[in-house]
Amino acid sequence: MKKWLRLACTGAVLAGALTVSAFAADYAACASHLEDLGLFRGTEQGYELDRAPTRAEAAVMLVRLLGAEGEAQQLEYSAPFTDLEGWEQPYVQYLYENRLTTGATETTFEPEDTCSAQMYAAFLLRALGYTEAAGDFTYAQAATAAQDYGVYDPAVIDTAEFLRDDVAAASYTALSVAPKGAEGTLLDRLVQEGAVEAEAAQPYQALFADYADYRAEVAGMAELDSFSVRGGMQAVVNGEEGYQLTARTEDYTTVGRADSTVVSEGTLTMESPAVEPYTEAYRMDAAEQTKAQRMAMLYGYGAVPLALVEEIGQSGSSWTFTFSSLPQMYQGQMGALSRSGGAAWEILGQSTLTQSVSSGRITSQTLTMKAAAAELHADITVTGELDTAQ
Repeated sequence: MKKWLRLACTGAVLAGALTVSAFAADYAACASHLEDLGLFRGTEQGYELDRAPTRAEAAVMLVRLLGAEGEAQQLEYSAPFTDLEGWEQPYVQYLYENRLTTGATETTFEPEDTCSAQMYAAFLLRALGYTEAAGDFTYAQAATAAQDYGVYDPAVIDTAEFLRDDVAAASYTALSVAPKGAEGTLLDRLVQEGAVEAEAAQPYQALFADYADYRAEVAGMAELDSFSVRGGMQAVVNGEEGYQLTARTEDYTTVGRADSTVVSEGTLTMESPAVEPYTEAYRMDAAEQTKAQRMAMLYGYGAVPLALVEEIGQSGSSWTFTFSSLPQMYQGQMGALSRSGGAAWEILGQSTLTQSVSSGRITSQTLTMKAAAAELHADITVTGELDTAQ
């Protein structure tokens, strides 16, 4: 009985420990991809993705994203902003000359102030050829417009607490977007202009093309303001001395994208040899969860954001994505097992998500991964199926 209780308690916190320990947003891979293309550099302390960017840093990041740092360094400063240090002036001058910024006021740029999601959205949209003068967007609604134009993925970008992490994700995503009136992507344009080497760009161009095909195939998901998913999770836990435990959930989740509501109700069952199974009903309301968990529940079933895509493959109507770890937007699907305290689990190796697509919608998906805690190992599978009655 003691072994059973130990296993049950350990298994019961499998998903909860994963959720708590790994929920910090981390798009270091996006920063690394940008650096590979010569479009991003960190500071003396590294990428520093876990803090908010300053307005001066955002200016530098944008100029580098456009492959224009060399050109900027050759400019003579004549912009009207009087509050810039010498190192900041070339970057702001480039943005000013190219009508990518008008400053904070007529005479100040306020370089040490925090760059908001709104400000960086405006930067990116202007860089893609969209302007307020043409009526493409308004500065007040820049973040929303960035979502509409495919630059800000709401499953990734935290517009309330905008970090350098979000800058990296948004900048990388912007490379895959076509500038206004253009047929190719922003990355294609940078290659044509000689700002990015063709050899370095080729694998990303291929990835972006595959991803565009995928997004076209799942475009119908955007039409679903509300939907329901039948699913569940199975974790098979093995440990020393023959310890075995199977933790299984069956749940029904209703998602309201329009008002950001999610409720999941189901049953958790734990089984171990020679012990009576344990069953518990549960209910999870996104309104009662942390912000990160709410986002995971809201977007865990839907189109995979480009910022998360490391590898993508297609076979018939199925698309498969491989991740080096477990992205935070999928961790919430295992929240049903978060019933008590216990050991922290760590994802081992890669995790894989396979989605079946039909008529523009993701009809089902399967997420698989391996995890370990102390002497225990677990094989985990999470499934979801769109309720066609909705």
